[in-house]
Parts: sequence; C-alpha cells; structure tokens
Amino acid sequence: MKSSSLENGTLANAGVYEDDLDSDEELVSEEEFENFNNEDSEDDEDSNNESKTAKSQLAEIPFDTLLNAQRDLLKEQQKTKIDRKNMKHTEKVDKKFLAKERNTPLKNCQVKNQFLVFAKFDSLSGNLSKDKVKKNYGFLNEYRVSEIQQLRDELKICKDQERAESIRQTLKSLLSKMERHLEEERAERVMHEFRAQEKERVKEGKKPFYLKRNEQKKLIQMDKYKSMEGTKALDKYIEKKRRRRAQKEKKHLPRARPSANSQNK
Repeated sequence: MKSSSLENGTLANAGVYEDDLDSDEELVSEEEFENFNNEDSEDDEDSNNESKTAKSQLAEIPFDTLLNAQRDLLKEQQKTKIDRKNMKHTEKVDKKFLAKERNTPLKNCQVKNQFLVFAKFDSLSGNLSKDKVKKNYGFLNEYRVSEIQQLRDELKICKDQERAESIRQTLKSLLSKMERHLEEERAERVMHEFRAQEKERVKEGKKPFYLKRNEQKKLIQMDKYKSMEGTKALDKYIEKKRRRRAQKEKKHLPRARPSANSQNK
C-alpha cells in the first residue's frame, strides 16, 4: 500500500521516496486530509458570504450618500496633507526667525527720536549746494511776493473781522519770511566780498585774516546801515533797536522792595 500510494500519490510528485521514510513514521490518514479540505472550504464559504453581505448592504445604500462619503474622505485626506505641510513650514519659519534674531545687532536698543527725512535732503545724497538750491527754487520768492500783494488787496476789501485777522496773521508770517530771506542773502553777499578781498591780500603776501562771529555780525550790520542811509527806513530801524535794548535793560534792573504800608494793606 505504501509503495503504491507513494508512486501514484502526491508524495511521489513532491520527490519523496520509500528510502527517505522510516518504518516508525506514519503518514496523514485520508480522514484527516479530508477534514483539512473541509475546513478550508468552510473558510472560503464564510469569506464569500461576508463579501456577498457587504455588497448587498452597499447596494441598499443610496448613491448620493456614497458620493458624500467619498467627498468627505477626500477632504480629510487633503486636510491631513495640508497640516503636515504647515507643520514643516512653521518649523522652517521658526528656524529662520531664530537665525534673524541672533544675527540682528542692537536688538534691544531703543531709538528715542525717530523722524523721516526727505531723500533729497539726506546726508547720503551728497553735500548741500546753496547756489543750486537758489537756482532751482528761486521761483518761490517771486510767488511769495505776488501772494503778499494779493493778500493786501483782499484786506482792503474784506469786511469780515475774522477773515481780516487771519489775513493779517498770514501777511505777518510771509513778511517775516521775506525779511529773513533778504537778511540771509545780505550776509552771504557780504562774506563773499570779504573772502574775495582776503584772497587778493594773501596773493600780495599778507597773512590771512579770519573774522569771528561778532565781527561778522558787525560787518553785516554796517552794510545794512549803508543801504538804508538817507532814507526813513534807517530812522525806523534805529528806533526799533533802541526799544528792544530798553526792554532788555528793564528786565535786568532790580525791582523796588514793597513798603511796609503796602504789606499791611
């Protein structure tokens, strides 16, 4: 029986021969082999039944609910992907921010006066040349003169007191600006003439002479007196100067002590 089963059965095909088998060993019986086959078939039947029940349940579910469920799943998957990307991005940003914080000099230094500067008047744009500024913005003085004349004409006609007062204030400020501009031009002209004279003297072999600030002011004042000489403007200017000096002297004078009678009152 053994030799016939080995030659005709599955063991012969698997390469098992009679010499390899011992006499004490026993092969699997046919009943056990059939039991194994029955168990495998039962498992296959159970899995088939489960798949059939699942398919039947899916068939009972309406199509709209299936589509909504599929969309929800896709949204959740996309959210998870985005969250992972954001996590990586935040980590990179944090690292960059820390690197910037480490490399910034004077991080805790507080600047008290922060003010904006027009780029044209910044020191980085170069040195200021007053001659170029005068040439480029000389039209402003002409515009100021015409504005003063217009305001004077309006003041003659104006009947509203508030409007007249505002015109007087604007006229006062414009006239003071014009006067200041003329004084600056006078000072520049006088100093330019003095420097030209000193250059000629140096060429002749004399030592250069530098004026102090007080002497510069006196020189400019003398030129102003010469320009006003023979006019009423000089008398007005001298009178104004005298009043200013008198007011300054009054401030420095000692005050009289109050008498005993005034204290008792």
